[in-house]
Amino acid sequence: MDERIAGEAVKEWLGEAATLEPLVTMNSSAWLVTLDTERYVLKISEPAEEAGLRVAAWLEEHGQRTGAPARMEVRSGRLVALLRYAEGRGLGTSAADVDRIGRTLARVHSMLIGAPVPDGLDRWPWRSVDPTQIDEPDLRAAATKAIEAANQLAPTLTHGILHGDPNEFLASDGDVALIDWGAACHGPLLYDVASAWLFSDERVVASYARAAPISTEELGATDVFLAFRWAVQAWYFSDRLRRRDLTGLADSSENDKGLSDARRALVGQ
Repeated sequence: MDERIAGEAVKEWLGEAATLEPLVTMNSSAWLVTLDTERYVLKISEPAEEAGLRVAAWLEEHGQRTGAPARMEVRSGRLVALLRYAEGRGLGTSAADVDRIGRTLARVHSMLIGAPVPDGLDRWPWRSVDPTQIDEPDLRAAATKAIEAANQLAPTLTHGILHGDPNEFLASDGDVALIDWGAACHGPLLYDVASAWLFSDERVVASYARAAPISTEELGATDVFLAFRWAVQAWYFSDRLRRRDLTGLADSSENDKGLSDARRALVGQ
């Protein structure tokens, strides 16, 4: 169904000459759209992602590249968004790249302090994170402990709009884009910092601190949210394995690896 919706939307918005090439994504359907020299990404996802795309649009209007939507609407119960193509190379784990990730995330958080919070943006505590969905007793217990620790600490922390899954940084011509805003939410800024640590390494915390809108003392608790982030991974991949969800994957091995990484981080096995 998504393929049909995509074809109809592109034809209506860009005309018959536009071409679509499927892209591999974990939680949505997406295509690279080309029209003459212009490129876009067409993404089809759950309507709940609209709030996050509105955050992306606000940021792009204020000077931060995000791959924001040029058009979006709900069709047949699905959110259809034509996103501006963000040029750039993906950032890795070199010292220079980790530094750019931390500084970019700090800049984005600082900008979002003044941003309007869209209706529908999920707010802390996020009820979707459910450790009871984790089958393995030891891993479920460790994830529950990590979630409880984060919930206890959260009221003392700075909250704001979050990217939610900051691992898509693209460097180009002196600036860095942060794309893929479908998981945006509202909660402790440390969650995004911990997520960036998970996707790169611990050095990102020091880079973030150089331009952070929160104190060094608050950043000292990032490890609590790193554990929480691993609990989210344990829940997410347990859920995918239970549903046999292979969206964006060739086989189940990547779901198995995601769960194994969370197990190693939380219980050491």
